[in-house]
Amino acid sequence: MNINGMARAYMVRNHSSEEFLLHVANVIERQLKEWNDAYEVMVMKLLNYELVVKEKERYYHVHLNQKEIEALQKQGPYELDRKVWREIVNQGLPIIRGTGNYMDLVLR
Repeated sequence: MNINGMARAYMVRNHSSEEFLLHVANVIERQLKEWNDAYEVMVMKLLNYELVVKEKERYYHVHLNQKEIEALQKQGPYELDRKVWREIVNQGLPIIRGTGNYMDLVLR
């Protein structure tokens, strides 16, 4: 997966928390689909946000509120990605690591 740190840093500064969450969800889905086309990522908003990763009959959930997303954006361009990946990995989602790819950057 091609990563452009400058573009990501620009997005962190210039996108709303919701726009940024949707971008991160899209990046996560693209990474998952590289491993298995059965993955789907959905973002829902009620009072707070819920990001759901679905693989066949298995679901992984990450709950976020707007202030948390904003704080993660301020911490760094990949902090929201890290939060989501760590939570879904802790729920049992298997990952594939490779040298110099997106996963190595996010899960360092």
